Amino acid sequence: MAIPIEIRPVAPNIVRLHFGAGATRPSRLLVEDAPSVTDWKMDEGADGWSVSTSELTLEVDRAPFRLRLKDASGDARFFDEPNDRDIRGGYHHFPTGHARGLRWLTAGLKPDEALFGLGEHFGALNRRGQAFASWTVDAFGVRSDRAYKNVPLLLSSAGYGVFFDMTGPLYYDLGQASVAAWQATARADHLRAYLIIGDGIAPMMQAYHRLTGAPAVPPDWSFGFWISRWGYRNREEVMEVARRMREERVPCDVIHIDPYWMRYHEGHHGDLEWDESAFPDPEGMIAELKALGFRLSLWASPYVPLDSEMRAEGEQKGFLLKSKTNSPSPSGGGQGGGLALVHGFAKPSAAVDFTNPDAVEWFKAKIRRLLEMGVAVIKTDFAEDMPDDAVPHDGTSAEQLHNLYPLLYQRAAFEATKEVHGYGLIWGRSGYAGSQRHPVHWGGDPGCTFEDMAASLRGALSWILSGAAFASFDMGGFFGIPTLTDPPSPELYVRWSQMGLLFSHARAHGHTAPREPWAYGEPALSIFRRYAQLRYRLLPYLYAAARRAPEGVPLVRPLVFDHPRDRATWHIDDEYMLGSDLLVAPMFRPRGSREIYLPAGGWYDFWTDRRFDGAQWITYEAELETLPLFARAGAVIPMGPDLQYVNERGWDPLSFDAYPAGDGVSEMELTDDHRRLRLTMRIDRAQLRLEGGPLDYVPEIRVHRSGRPPIEGRFGQPIDFS
Repeated sequence: MAIPIEIRPVAPNIVRLHFGAGATRPSRLLVEDAPSVTDWKMDEGADGWSVSTSELTLEVDRAPFRLRLKDASGDARFFDEPNDRDIRGGYHHFPTGHARGLRWLTAGLKPDEALFGLGEHFGALNRRGQAFASWTVDAFGVRSDRAYKNVPLLLSSAGYGVFFDMTGPLYYDLGQASVAAWQATARADHLRAYLIIGDGIAPMMQAYHRLTGAPAVPPDWSFGFWISRWGYRNREEVMEVARRMREERVPCDVIHIDPYWMRYHEGHHGDLEWDESAFPDPEGMIAELKALGFRLSLWASPYVPLDSEMRAEGEQKGFLLKSKTNSPSPSGGGQGGGLALVHGFAKPSAAVDFTNPDAVEWFKAKIRRLLEMGVAVIKTDFAEDMPDDAVPHDGTSAEQLHNLYPLLYQRAAFEATKEVHGYGLIWGRSGYAGSQRHPVHWGGDPGCTFEDMAASLRGALSWILSGAAFASFDMGGFFGIPTLTDPPSPELYVRWSQMGLLFSHARAHGHTAPREPWAYGEPALSIFRRYAQLRYRLLPYLYAAARRAPEGVPLVRPLVFDHPRDRATWHIDDEYMLGSDLLVAPMFRPRGSREIYLPAGGWYDFWTDRRFDGAQWITYEAELETLPLFARAGAVIPMGPDLQYVNERGWDPLSFDAYPAGDGVSEMELTDDHRRLRLTMRIDRAQLRLEGGPLDYVPEIRVHRSGRPPIEGRFGQPIDFS
């Protein structure tokens, strides 16, 4: 049976491929439904067609049907693979085609090709050789191929990307059944994909953002430290932690309360109403926290308790997902009859129907009431378990809505926060394509082990390579597993906290035990305080880097993002860049050595100023108090004052740490909500040029030198480099 095929360039480096029904069907994922480019041409020959823009050519052969995506020089980046067979003639992967309600795309793999993306998965960052389904689920940890966040964006080291504009289930075989090809299979009546050309990950990420939206930049205070546990049970516990944080001089900005702030708090659902027996006078508590410099985060869920007033109201107004079977509720009493129910927990729940605009406004109104009370941010937990028998308001099938549901849920909370506070922010667990528009996301429920710490880092970096700009994880691990304990060992807590405090966003969170640093004794408390203080001094650097997110440059990223042509970086998922100038190599053991890869260029040990040449592996010895950290030669890193919370006062006075490159030139640009500075330092002089509001003081500068003490001086004064 023949099916229609549509090919349409939508940008100089993006071409849309749609085969099957519904070519004109609107997208649920694109921010602009039909981007287009007018400067393209089509040629037809005896063997097929070619469609060209200034940056790519897509060739389509008639028989057999075959695709080739070429760059402007004529080199094939992506090519269909119709002949992936064994010696008997049997197929490893069938050629691109369709059958029995399935549509699939089969592409050849070059011998040295690496593949990245597809969401937050916890295995090796290079996806080649893996196979898994794109079906959002509660992953119950970070050790399997289950994923809280699936994103149908595949990026190749060969210089192409494929974004599948699909919400239903996809299955990827990424060179597992055969080393010669990868295949993506959709269970749908069509397959729509955007093929992207790009020299490196950054331009392909920018193309993806053009389709699905650029990342939003969270408020500056969100880059402070967040403290949480599952959970603070009453107001006294919250205030005790807040006061102790200040007494211990551990910088902190956000205290989060998990489900126990609500009347219904089984751990997976809630009614968004305060339990004032445990948290009396919540406005007074919020004011008391504010006086200490803390903001409050509250837990939420899209699941509604069946015995709550929220369920009765939502059902009466038609704001909850209905069941196609119209089955009675297992809770008895007729509650929830006719509703699609979320199972798998101690009690079943109803679920908000986010395809209904009125239901969205109803949910947002409940969130707004909390925000107007002074709550700063909502933790949008769960959303991976949308009922399979649901009949959504807008007619979308449950299967097609499943992966999309977290995006709709989190968008509602994000928009409500922006409407009330002027900034957009959530703390979300699940996600899909487009979730980068609604940061920040954390990585689910890791166990308290070094193995889970490493997996959490891989998951976060994979999320970043799937279009996100910001990420976090539960510092210390979330839960104990058989034969292991929660809390984590003090050594694990320290190592995870060092990594977390030098990451995009920093939150400590645990299941049954505290995650406050004093719970782990000395030296854990002192080490934690040291790295928290360093994070806060780095705020000018972190926030300036964060503001590049809309340009397609994530705050944290794996080495391959900055060094895509260095094949060594294709397989490194236990190091990362923090901004463009700091390289972090976490320790996954209490002490000892680890191998660290330093990309091309010069690198300074942040602690000793020892200089290393890049494009090589080094062996690094580290005691518990030391996190391997390197500054790029040529960097100028702004440092702010010591703070106990982000907005305690302005980030002045600034000072600058310069790490000269071989040519003696260091450059940086510093932007925040108040200023824009551009600084150039040369080996024989320091020069500061201001654009925007001037500083009313002369900043200090420290010029680092390998094997010698730093040179200290001030701008506008001669500095002797001899």
